[in-house]
Amino acid sequence: MTTATQFRGLPLAPPGIVPYIAGYSLERAAPPRLIEHPRGGLAYKDETPHDRDPWGTLWVRPPILPRARRGRPLLKTIHAYRQRRVMRDMLCQVCTQQPVPEGPFLFIGHSAAGPIREGELTASPPVCVPCAGIAVQLCRPLQHGRYTAAWVEYPGLWGVIGDTYAPGTLDLVDQGCRIQAGTREARWTVASMSVVQLHGVTPADLDAEWAALGRERLEAEFTRVAVVAGGGST
Repeated sequence: MTTATQFRGLPLAPPGIVPYIAGYSLERAAPPRLIEHPRGGLAYKDETPHDRDPWGTLWVRPPILPRARRGRPLLKTIHAYRQRRVMRDMLCQVCTQQPVPEGPFLFIGHSAAGPIREGELTASPPVCVPCAGIAVQLCRPLQHGRYTAAWVEYPGLWGVIGDTYAPGTLDLVDQGCRIQAGTREARWTVASMSVVQLHGVTPADLDAEWAALGRERLEAEFTRVAVVAGGGST
């Protein structure tokens, strides 16, 4: 596994980058006020069409605020709406760029879990090549070469991560569990993240990808990302 410093053309990442999917201190979702749907499953009393995904799974309702009103970034938390959006449209989780709409899409993960495999499930959205160069420098779990990456032809939506509730009592049963779309369990789940299954997986050589872009292009891309994903209030 190569490290970012082994590719000498990789510029230093600009400080203060906050991924688009990150949560903020003033965007915490209120506990859901749930009712039982007449046909079974969970519902909101004042439900709107935006509260469910195409499979009918109910989603949390996080505040959606302008960046200047979000408070301080919480890099270890994920904003449900923004994660759902980038996963649905296959956008970069850091800067929301979609350089190749038809794919393949670049996924990156911690090397401790081994290489990214065919059929693997993940709630971590894709990244663009420049943001991968930023992530391996600024994301602590990925530093010092502790990363693996792959190109994925088809990341198919598989299900969600969410909290499950008991039929009848609506008591909380489990938190942060992975639930496949269309199952009985999904009807009793309030989702907070989308999960995709990776198909057409090919290992990615990030050093080669960065070298192909070249230092000048990477510096320009890093500047762009600093503008759109900086931690300030703009």
